[in-house]
Amino acid sequence: MSDDTTRWSTFDRLRRHRRIRLAAGLTAGTVLVTGGLFWLSGGWDAWQHDRALDSACGGTLAADPVRELVAGAEVEAEIRTGRDWWQCRVSEVDDEEHGRIDVRVTVSDRRSPIVSLDAEWKDAPLGHGWTGGFSFDPDAEDRGEASASVRLACADRTSAEPAAPVVAMVRARIDRADFGRADVRSALTSVLTGTTTAYARQFSCRVTEGEPVRQVGVSVNAWDYKPFASVSGSCAGIVDGRTAARWGVRTAVETAPGPKAVEGCTLGGMRGAPLYTFSASYGEALEWLERERLEDLAHEPPGDAPDGHYALWADCPGREAGAAYTVAPQGNRQSEASDLALDHPGLRAALRSFAERSAKAHGCHIKAG
Repeated sequence: MSDDTTRWSTFDRLRRHRRIRLAAGLTAGTVLVTGGLFWLSGGWDAWQHDRALDSACGGTLAADPVRELVAGAEVEAEIRTGRDWWQCRVSEVDDEEHGRIDVRVTVSDRRSPIVSLDAEWKDAPLGHGWTGGFSFDPDAEDRGEASASVRLACADRTSAEPAAPVVAMVRARIDRADFGRADVRSALTSVLTGTTTAYARQFSCRVTEGEPVRQVGVSVNAWDYKPFASVSGSCAGIVDGRTAARWGVRTAVETAPGPKAVEGCTLGGMRGAPLYTFSASYGEALEWLERERLEDLAHEPPGDAPDGHYALWADCPGREAGAAYTVAPQGNRQSEASDLALDHPGLRAALRSFAERSAKAHGCHIKAG
């Protein structure tokens, strides 16, 4: 190799090394400039703030669906506790910029009205392996407000023994949200189920999760009646067509099938006028005053109840407090009921059909009597 070739080869290597060093320098400089702009623009604070959601409320908050709900708004989370409840609250940092955001997941492993108060049979079932309901009135003017509840069977973390069930509720008020949209309802449901299961596993018990809730319905109202012949949800199988005709039943208000803490069905006459309401209440959803009243009713001597109000009870697995099922005439029938106006054997048979179907979905068994 000639001396000229050697010199050019050495020069070429030096030039390449210089380009590499220069490129590295430019890259580092670009990173510094970009990082500085990111810092000055508040991006660093926003990034840190967003990452804080992943560890919010002791690491139990279901952060991803919260991000979906707040749509980029800056929020903060805090833990609140009471004697028999725990709450993770998410709220806005600047409500003037993003509007009001208030999402509260409240969990209890004991009977507490703070989590069971809003459970209604007209709520849409969560389905997908969960026992719970979603409450949103599609006719409401405020479409940024909704709630949902869930009950989880619980086993002790150190043994196979059942523990008290975990009950939880989420209440949301988000100005920018529209819970009339199925994806927004699913996101709020994911906040509830994800946070509740994480809390239960961290502090309380072993639970079995349901599947992700991709679709959840909305609450029904008294005017959401349908022809009785088309029932397929909570009213299905209660009475046959001949009995319905004899009772004057033409319509029904029902929810989609699926286990909830409170279930029910209203059979109605023309234009949805309510005639008979069937209801089922599980565990802590049955308030103690109502429980005492129904227990007294269940222990009455056999025979026809003058007001047509009947009750059945069920034993449920684990340490649940059982379940109660009732049927009651509605409207004028309840105050003016008579032996001639009411089909008492038919009412008792219809209540048993309703109770057995509901109990089966919860793994419960109707008590004899």
